Amino acid sequence: MIIATLLVMLVTVYILFDYQRNDRESLARAQGLDLARLLGGMPWSELIPEAGRQGLLEVLKRSHSNPDFAYGAVVDVAGKLHAEVTRAGVIVPPASIAEEPASWLGQQVIASGDGNTRFIESHAPVFADGEHRGFVRLGYFEPQLALSFSQMPFLATLMLPIFLLVPLFYFMLRQEIKPLKQISERFDHLADKAGLTHVELQPSRALSDFMEQFNSYIEATQTRIEALNQEHENLQMSSKLLTYRNNRIDSILQNFPDAIVVIDEAGEVSYANGKVGRLLSVEHEEIVGKKPREWCRDPNIVPLLTFGDVKSNMQANQDTVQVRLEDHSEKSLQFSVYPLFVPNDESRILGRLVVIRDVSEAHLMRQRQNEFVSHISHELKTPLNVMAMYSESLLTQGVDDEKYRIEAVNVIHDEVERLSTLINNLLAINQYELGGIVAQRKHVRMHEFLEDTFDNVTKARADKGLEFDLDIPREMSMLYIDKDLFRIAVNNLLTNAIKYSKPGGKVSMTATEDDDQIEITVADEGYGIAEEDQKQIFNKFFRSTDDNIRQQSGHGLGLSLARQIVLMHHGELSFTSEQGKGSQFVIRLEKVSTQILDAAAS
Repeated sequence: MIIATLLVMLVTVYILFDYQRNDRESLARAQGLDLARLLGGMPWSELIPEAGRQGLLEVLKRSHSNPDFAYGAVVDVAGKLHAEVTRAGVIVPPASIAEEPASWLGQQVIASGDGNTRFIESHAPVFADGEHRGFVRLGYFEPQLALSFSQMPFLATLMLPIFLLVPLFYFMLRQEIKPLKQISERFDHLADKAGLTHVELQPSRALSDFMEQFNSYIEATQTRIEALNQEHENLQMSSKLLTYRNNRIDSILQNFPDAIVVIDEAGEVSYANGKVGRLLSVEHEEIVGKKPREWCRDPNIVPLLTFGDVKSNMQANQDTVQVRLEDHSEKSLQFSVYPLFVPNDESRILGRLVVIRDVSEAHLMRQRQNEFVSHISHELKTPLNVMAMYSESLLTQGVDDEKYRIEAVNVIHDEVERLSTLINNLLAINQYELGGIVAQRKHVRMHEFLEDTFDNVTKARADKGLEFDLDIPREMSMLYIDKDLFRIAVNNLLTNAIKYSKPGGKVSMTATEDDDQIEITVADEGYGIAEEDQKQIFNKFFRSTDDNIRQQSGHGLGLSLARQIVLMHHGELSFTSEQGKGSQFVIRLEKVSTQILDAAAS
């Protein structure tokens, strides 16, 4: 309170001094401008006194009653000083006056030469014989806030009542707030006890009604606090239980194998597990709280997520669509839409649950299986038709023609070999997948094995118009492998190289050996493999969509079986290919692996 009183007194003094300063400044401006205008009307000769005479400026200085008067001066149009009067210690500061006549009469604030003092200067023009001769300059000190000793009695008289009122007001206020202080002490005590009771005080008459109402409020507050505490405990328990249940449900939904989207009555997504974003190539933050049309980029999917009117009697609906996402990969997605009813009231629908399942692999597998059945049917039907045709010819008209009979027998033999190879491939893949195939390993001379395999394949296809080249070392290590299975793998690589070669192209098989491994390379100068197909060529039933490839017969099993056989021998099958220039397949077999297998077998 004392500090506040002192601040009030200081502010009062400041306002008073500021008022006095403004009043002095207004007086200096008014007097200066009036006197400058008056002196400007005097003749030049009277303003510039002769030697021994007292000029008007001197008279002005002696008669001027304003203590802020600083100087008076008469200057010509060039600014040269012709007469001056100053207060002690004041030097007339240089100043420039505008040349325009409209600015000859006016005021300006200028600083002294040392910059420590500022003057309010009034100036007016002086004429002689109708000719502008110069200016009259009158300067006044710019008033500042300052305390004058002459004002001390007035200030003391002003501040004394204010200061004397402080203790009186303090004692009166303390007397009135004494009951409130007791209330505060009681509240502190009650806060320590964490409870509320009646506040028993002896208040003044002015506070008696307040205290009675206050005690009533305390009782009501205490009752309400107890009820709120009980409700708070119940809510905390319910919240923990709901949080636990929500976490369990969220954990289950997040680990659910399918993508799940919950859409409310307003058509906005209220929940989506993490698989939705990955499946539809959209950020999870873009989904929740928005309508499907705002974030779903595929126009085929939006109608499935905004299925019908949520207030209608929806039934479970399933639909499968094939979509192309931003990464240009095709996916087959199955959308299952289920209505979410209000518990115990199936006439009201809260929204819908959409389950999105990626059935791309199953869809692709079905396509490949259908293609496989079609190809296998064709592959089986073609040799059977050829054999049936030649057998009928032999039975009817070709019995006596030795040359035709030999040709028919050779053709039937080749077609039987073709059927046998296809059936062996199918049986081998089936046994491998069922885990029933067992490698019958033995030591194999790799030079003789590769040469014999190459000759058998190329001789049967000598009519293809291709160039065949075999380059293998004569001295090669023996490997401990299943000769029959490995022959199937090499046969399939050579057969594909011949099948997909351009007319007049070259098919070659080379082999190299070092201390650790043997590499077998089968290369062709055919159509090559498209870049988008290179990731799938080892998949069962896969057939490229390229027209040049589709024109050749095949069932998509050769490379898959070859890779499985190489892996069974702990080897590696890799390839490089450039579309339009050909392909190169490389089998790598570690000699150490075969030695270990040999030792384990013995």
